[in-house]
Amino acid sequence: MKFSFKEFLKKNYLALQHAESATITIVLHAIMFVAFAFIIVSQSDTAKETIKTFFKKQEERQIEPPKPVVQPKDIPVTMAPPPPRTENMPDINDRMMVKKDITSKLLPKTQVIMKKTKIEFDTAKEVGRGVRQKMNSDYRKKYGVAGHGSTVEAVIDKFVVVEYEGGDWYCELVKNDKKVDPAHGTIPNLIGEIRKRTNIRVNQDTVTVVRADSKEIHESPFVYFTGHDNFVLTEAEVENLRAYIMQGGAIIANSALPGRRSRFDMAFRREMNRVMPNFPLHAIDMKHPIYEAFTIFKEVPEGMNYWKEPLEVIEVDDRIAVIYNLNDYGELMWPVVVDNWTKVKRGYSSEVKGWCYEGHLARWNKNVCVNADSLPHIDNAHKMFINMLAYLLTR
Repeated sequence: MKFSFKEFLKKNYLALQHAESATITIVLHAIMFVAFAFIIVSQSDTAKETIKTFFKKQEERQIEPPKPVVQPKDIPVTMAPPPPRTENMPDINDRMMVKKDITSKLLPKTQVIMKKTKIEFDTAKEVGRGVRQKMNSDYRKKYGVAGHGSTVEAVIDKFVVVEYEGGDWYCELVKNDKKVDPAHGTIPNLIGEIRKRTNIRVNQDTVTVVRADSKEIHESPFVYFTGHDNFVLTEAEVENLRAYIMQGGAIIANSALPGRRSRFDMAFRREMNRVMPNFPLHAIDMKHPIYEAFTIFKEVPEGMNYWKEPLEVIEVDDRIAVIYNLNDYGELMWPVVVDNWTKVKRGYSSEVKGWCYEGHLARWNKNVCVNADSLPHIDNAHKMFINMLAYLLTR
């Protein structure tokens, strides 16, 4: 039977009209509202589901307590087996004795001792000390070294310039039609001045150009690096240069871009760190014997564009293995100076096969190499190189 709100009001309206007081009227209205709300909610499906869910959760919360665990009784224990009988065991001394000779058809392998290809730099000081002691006799015999200072004598078969990938190692040699001419350039000029000024004899006029991994570098007391650009040595070149240095050889390097932080400067420092790790380049002061090995210098001679950076060296046990100049003394040796160093000769030099200043620098590099035609600077560049060579021969 469905409930009708209209019928409910009809039946109770008369009672509300005849109520004797307002209080009773209010109470009756409240009772009617509550009754009506309860009837509406009770007929709603959502309300029914909510009520059922509430009472169901209350039932689920009443979980029975766990039953006590009953421990099993009389668990059988497996006993360890009894120890073996020792009545008939032999004496320990008899057991340790070998009654028969042991023979085998298998022969032991021969031990192969592998040679080390890399130098252990922890012992490099001891290696350097031995090389230095041996060099005093070996170098003098091999290169005929005698005397010292301005009276030094020696015989050098070849002047070696190192060729490398990526950079312009040939920048101090004449290059025609993409071919390098080792008979013309700064080094042939230097060879001519060495012959004129010293008792050091260089047998070959032409520069010898080799890669750093060549065995030919071991035939010269020093090798020459120069350039303007970045370059990278191969692993074979690094290993060969390291062996060359540790066996007494030396490197002379000239930065053709004077000053620090140039492309060549950064590349040369990086590659020398690969060749001689933990042996950094460092500057030397004017008290070092290099500055008086042939000509006595009171201060660092100015290089190209008046640069005056001190020489930098790598030392192994106080023995110099690398000499590096950042002042570009190399390219200052392009001019051929004649008439007792009073003027620059034009054209090719028939005496030393050099290359004149006017033919190489002044024509296209006049405003960059501002002091390239300065006779005092050219003179000091030759003297500084001769000092380096004389020092390396007598160190």
